[in-house]
Amino acid sequence: MSGSFVFLLHLIGFSLVSALVVSGWILNNRFIHETDLSLKLYIGGISRVFVFLSPIAALLLLVSGIGNIYNLYYGTSVAWYEQGWLVIKVVLFGVLLVNGMIFGPMMSRKRVKVVQEMVEIGVNEANTKQINDLNSQMRWFSLVQSVLLLGILFFSAFGTSKHPGYF
Repeated sequence: MSGSFVFLLHLIGFSLVSALVVSGWILNNRFIHETDLSLKLYIGGISRVFVFLSPIAALLLLVSGIGNIYNLYYGTSVAWYEQGWLVIKVVLFGVLLVNGMIFGPMMSRKRVKVVQEMVEIGVNEANTKQINDLNSQMRWFSLVQSVLLLGILFFSAFGTSKHPGYF
């Protein structure tokens, strides 16, 4: 049995990030289709938990990814940045990380504030339009995150080099 514990940690990190993206997609759809404002606030509160879990999964994925690169290319004549598939994968991960850590939580907070205003002052045309615009932005956010994650998976599976060990 030849394997790498770093690679195993990388798979666990990818699984956590995948779970966060999928659950974010589900919560977003539930938030959009919910008509009761108090339940929308509750769903928005649940979404905040994922804001706290995301950095842990991202850090695990980042550290284990660096370990995988080290295991794969240490002692070889090939530099990791010469591998196109790996560079693309690192760039996709960077975009996924920045998008998920900055823009997602920012739009989510704005949406919860608009719903709180709707509860306090009532529903009017302005806040209805604002919540619809934010819902549209969050749909695009979820779609972009999913495409980035699938891109990372694609380049991981079909890259030209093997990963540093399987169990």
